[in-house]
Amino acid sequence: MFQTRSGLLIVAVLLGGCSTAQFGVEMSARPKPFALRKVEPVTLRFPQEQRFSIALESDHREPGLDGTADASADAKDIGQGEATATVARSGSAEALFRLGQGFSNDTDRQMDLDLVVRYHYEFAARAEPDVGTPDASIGLRLYAHEEHGRMQRDLVLIDYSTEDGTTQRQADENLTLTLTLAPGQSVDVFLAGRSKVDVTAPRTASATLKLSNLQFEVVTRPAPEVGATSAPSGPSDGQRQE
Repeated sequence: MFQTRSGLLIVAVLLGGCSTAQFGVEMSARPKPFALRKVEPVTLRFPQEQRFSIALESDHREPGLDGTADASADAKDIGQGEATATVARSGSAEALFRLGQGFSNDTDRQMDLDLVVRYHYEFAARAEPDVGTPDASIGLRLYAHEEHGRMQRDLVLIDYSTEDGTTQRQADENLTLTLTLAPGQSVDVFLAGRSKVDVTAPRTASATLKLSNLQFEVVTRPAPEVGATSAPSGPSDGQRQE
């Protein structure tokens, strides 16, 4: 679970639609994670103090017969991403970006990461004619993916398609979560944004997602010792019970 600005604990933010399939989880090349070498509390800010190490983009297009398809993606390590897909008459197009940071626990003690994520988004999904079919879709997810494949977090932040109508939206978001890293363990924390269009003749559709001002504030702290027990409730030798 994570916490929103309103303080409500929820599992996911769904902005319409029902397409919850994962996308953008796997990376062909894993950027070097930021090494955490102290168990004492420290605060890190990305990209203010150091730019994001994960800034990846990809796109795919496949026009249909007598159709045109276009897709473009952009990811900047200062915390900006954009994905646009457009198809006229028939075909498919998909654009994807990933933005975030990897972390590794280089200490000999289990560590908690308290993470605040802030960002602004804008998206538009259009279909012609607008008859409530899922021609264009927008997705944004947050992943906390460990090096060897285990997923600590998979949060749906935006899930929208033209099945719910043509629309434009924008908002500022702020969420918090806590991750735990064992000694020697590493995790990639990143947002994956996708715009996707798939239509048949004679339909036309487009999808655009823009992410800006992405910021991570990370506070590290030693995790509680596994199996630790509380102190005895009775008075100790030489102490007066209040």
